[in-house]
Amino acid sequence: MTGNRAKYLLLVVMAVVVASGSIRAAYAWYVPGYPPRPPAQCTRLDLKLCDQDERWGDGVSETWMASDMAPGDEFAFDGSFVGLAAEFPRRVSKGAIGITCRYNAWTVAQPDRMAKYMVITACTYQYTRNGQEWEINLLTGIATRATNGHGSTSFSRDWQIQDVDRDGRITFSDLKRRPLRDLPSLSGDEASFQMSVRFDQAAGNEFQADTFTLTMVYTLTCG
Repeated sequence: MTGNRAKYLLLVVMAVVVASGSIRAAYAWYVPGYPPRPPAQCTRLDLKLCDQDERWGDGVSETWMASDMAPGDEFAFDGSFVGLAAEFPRRVSKGAIGITCRYNAWTVAQPDRMAKYMVITACTYQYTRNGQEWEINLLTGIATRATNGHGSTSFSRDWQIQDVDRDGRITFSDLKRRPLRDLPSLSGDEASFQMSVRFDQAAGNEFQADTFTLTMVYTLTCG
């Protein structure tokens, strides 16, 4: 790869809450057609976000940001995260988080072209259940709990980002096409989301001087 590195990609990631107060069947990618009306106790859910330098709210900006991102470069974004805090009505003790993304990449005509080269190299969701810390590896769908030196695991395909286009890479294009769902969320407990990204080395010179703006989208549903 040749060219002036100062003209390579700028990656900007923000995070927003776009929906809350629905039941699980309301996921458009899960049950087709018009979703049923949610029960009254599931219409008063609240999900707030924060990150490493912004307070709790309905969205945060520039959570992950990398400039001069040349093909082959990886950014671990150590210390960068999205915190999630869910509040439920009194009769509801738990719910589920859904995660997807949207983006405006390269041109309007081919918005997925750049996203197919934005490889997610690490992605985790951490939460607390019954006083125990759990971490879900969102690239494998495996949740791990460590207690007093002893570990236990569980697995769900719904927690795993799938290689939808079967190109051998797990990318933002894959996450957009097949969102994550049913990640555990408990009322009053905070969870966190972290990831690392690599601009794939197969990307060409056509992406020089471009900006990839990504919005991570979180939804909260009633458990």
